[in-house]
Amino acid sequence: MINTKSTLAAAVLFALASNAFASDVVINELSVRDHLYPAQFKAELQNNLNFFRDGVGVDPVAKVPFDTVSIVEGKVKPHYYVNTTEIGLYLNILVEAEKAGEGKALTRIAEVLDVLEETPTWKGLYFWPYDIVEGKLKPTSDGIVPAVDNANLALALAGVAGAYLDETDAEKQKIVERVEAILVGQKQGWFEIYDQGRGLLHAGWSTKNDAALPYYIDRKANESRLAPLWAALITKEAGDKAIPQSAFDNMELYTHKYTFNGKEYNPMLTWDGAYFQAMLPAIWLNEQELMPDYTMVKDMTFLQMTYAAKHNIPLVSSSATVDDAYAAFGVPFLSESKVKFNNEIHEGTTGTPHALALSYIVSPETSVQALKALKNYYPQIESEFGWYDAVDSQGKMSTKILSLDQGMFVGAFLADEINADVEKYLTARGYMADVQQMYRSYVPNNG
Repeated sequence: MINTKSTLAAAVLFALASNAFASDVVINELSVRDHLYPAQFKAELQNNLNFFRDGVGVDPVAKVPFDTVSIVEGKVKPHYYVNTTEIGLYLNILVEAEKAGEGKALTRIAEVLDVLEETPTWKGLYFWPYDIVEGKLKPTSDGIVPAVDNANLALALAGVAGAYLDETDAEKQKIVERVEAILVGQKQGWFEIYDQGRGLLHAGWSTKNDAALPYYIDRKANESRLAPLWAALITKEAGDKAIPQSAFDNMELYTHKYTFNGKEYNPMLTWDGAYFQAMLPAIWLNEQELMPDYTMVKDMTFLQMTYAAKHNIPLVSSSATVDDAYAAFGVPFLSESKVKFNNEIHEGTTGTPHALALSYIVSPETSVQALKALKNYYPQIESEFGWYDAVDSQGKMSTKILSLDQGMFVGAFLADEINADVEKYLTARGYMADVQQMYRSYVPNNG
């Protein structure tokens, strides 16, 4: 006769032990496969990858990155909030660590999905930012639901699912199923923020005002461009009610001719002249293949390099300031806001290492050489927890490290792998042809 009481007790103890084991996973180191480390930049890339250790850039209880950490007397002081773009980049980094044989990374991916499944949302879409409170993510009173961060997370999740789509391992297949459940559960939110009258996507929703945010995603050379693209893909099966691809096509794009040393360039203009606005989506999509003419991105990168060289700084992008505030820094002659409308922008001579790392997507050798030169010129840029977020032309530095910028720094070196995983997922779901079609409209409105 089976003792059901003993059997039940054993089952409960086993479950408790399993849960304890899962929660006891601690990630003290992360590495990726050897071919992803540039020969002359392995130690430096590893240093920045080391940011994503528990208790450094990642909350070991909440299992997500801290948005910002300060380094105070050689110790990490975390700031307890996060946004979902940062979580997405962290997931992509974990996938590459798992591919390198780090078994804990797969457990952590599942734990991060636990967090996402438990976190409060609006019609499936996530808020910005979240406070980290006792290991849980809590929306702030502002009630902002951003299109940009939700799209970035969606593409990052597509990369996670793409990595494991053909795996027979049950744990990896479960990850794919959980990712798809999150993505499908967001459809209604995407429908709500599309404006049929304007033919554009709102920048998001305010639950505080119970209304769409009053501004639109209307520029292609902006970090938000993946939002209308993803909205069209995920609602595709709704037929006539689907968000149309024209929400992406209708966004505007501008270049502006510029002469340097007697040679003419025609760089793409981002709104603020910030480099990440042009490059963040390329961590997930191979835009060099998708854009009809990638020369405008190459020209923009070259001119960013000339500006940086003139001021002895890295490339210019939104970042911390050297007095530990935050600013949307940009290069004036690469800013649509400045060039077309003569608006004031943050054009100070402060640069950020993550922008220089992002240029690896465009020109790997030049990027590595410039990063090495930056470290040689300002050796104090490197802390034991990663590179500080900003340095100005006088050599003054921020004491902050931002997980978004660290995610972009590391993600740039992993972009080929992430691109392939995202494309695998998009192809399997019948989306890739639509992506290619939308990017055919990625041409300047000024001819």
